[in-house]
Amino acid sequence: MKLSNEIIDILNNFQTINSNIALGEEGGFIRTMSTSKTLMAKANIEPETPYVWPYTFGIYDLGEFLSCLNMFEDPTLSFDDDAKFVTITDGITKFKYYFSEVGILTVPTKDIELECNDITFEITSDQMMQLRKAAGTLRTNTLSVRKSTTGSQFIECTIIDKTNPTSNQFTMNISNCVINTSAEFDFVFDMNNFKFINANSYKFGIDKKLIASVMAGNIKYWVALDKTTTYKE
Repeated sequence: MKLSNEIIDILNNFQTINSNIALGEEGGFIRTMSTSKTLMAKANIEPETPYVWPYTFGIYDLGEFLSCLNMFEDPTLSFDDDAKFVTITDGITKFKYYFSEVGILTVPTKDIELECNDITFEITSDQMMQLRKAAGTLRTNTLSVRKSTTGSQFIECTIIDKTNPTSNQFTMNISNCVINTSAEFDFVFDMNNFKFINANSYKFGIDKKLIASVMAGNIKYWVALDKTTTYKE
């Protein structure tokens, strides 16, 4: 079998989240979770994607596995009948890559069942890039999401160092949002968890239980909010 470019892109993104992964789940999904359990992701593989995993198997070092694939221009994968290894080859040279026991890996076993719609908003790839650049400039990874101080139906995405009350701040007003709560909120993210695949836009949904969902392309991410988050009904 051969892996599609779509699957390779997903695996490249997921290895930035966790080197552990289990492949072969039914239903056309690939899942991963950070070792800190503050970020989880689930990719929905299109039904027409030409692949069939023969069984569930674990990979301990996904980055190493991808490096093995990158050694070949057009690799073919042949799976061992005893589910112990996969052979990656171009017909001339080959890698024999052994699997890990899924039970020893840090992998998700179920989805997070929250609607995450207390507030929803969407930002473009350019806006995400601006936020990342601002975080780099101000040397902080904290993103605060609050209702606009103007009182209108805007939210403010602010890059801020919450440990320093006089720190410099960068604020972006987002009009493409829906606020489904009358509470006063300050949802706080650690942008170190923003390990999203490149996409044209990012659709956020935030729940007061300190969980946010983010859709980027065909991948859904769940991000734990920072404990400094406030929500006052």
